[in-house]
Amino acid sequence: MLTQHITDALASRLNSSFPGIPLISKEDAVPIPEPPYFHTELALAEFEPISQRRYAARFRFRIFYKPAAGQPVAGIMDEMLESLTELEVEGRPCRAAAVAWERPEREGAAAEDGYFRAEYVIQVSSDSAESVPKMQTLQQGGGLK
Repeated sequence: MLTQHITDALASRLNSSFPGIPLISKEDAVPIPEPPYFHTELALAEFEPISQRRYAARFRFRIFYKPAAGQPVAGIMDEMLESLTELEVEGRPCRAAAVAWERPEREGAAAEDGYFRAEYVIQVSSDSAESVPKMQTLQQGGGLK
């Protein structure tokens, strides 16, 4: 549920900061519009235990921007990085742990081929005590951790 809330918060922020630019998600099966548009994907969603009843939820998004012909990404870069710095998730502010422009490392790649990376970490507490044993992690090689 938290994953959906932060994904919705990101979409809301992009729609309010850039109202004239459509937003599509990798998870949606919709046709790609004419440029300019944003294409988002959830690259990472993980939960790390902090203590017995608290954990950190970490989310990393890739936001691709396809500009209209003749308009470079640099034209919105500062505004984009600033808009991704803070989201409102379930009525509470959530500050980004990292926001950056990532360029592809392959030779001959244009700067336009990169994407914006935004990472958010939310500390969450569990209200209920766990009465069932925790699931163990299977390590490569077959042993349980």
